[in-house]
Amino acid sequence: MSACSALQKGEGTYKGQIIFSQMEGKNLKLTVRKNDCSGNQQKGEEVVIVHKYDSTLVVGACVLVSDNGNTKDISTFSPRNPL
Repeated sequence: MSACSALQKGEGTYKGQIIFSQMEGKNLKLTVRKNDCSGNQQKGEEVVIVHKYDSTLVVGACVLVSDNGNTKDISTFSPRNPL
């Protein structure tokens, strides 16, 4: 259960969709729209994050961003069906 609780949405943590991605040296510069990953929601605050390169962080992915900047692709992750 602790692995699941680590992914829970807490204060300062939000879900959003990557709408733009660009390499910046060895890092990715991501633009994330805070929209709780609702594909039909085109509105929402846009946040720019610089994150170390991760091949799972692609445009269109739903991500969980923590208050310390950790970003995890949750588009395909399911605690009931781990990869």
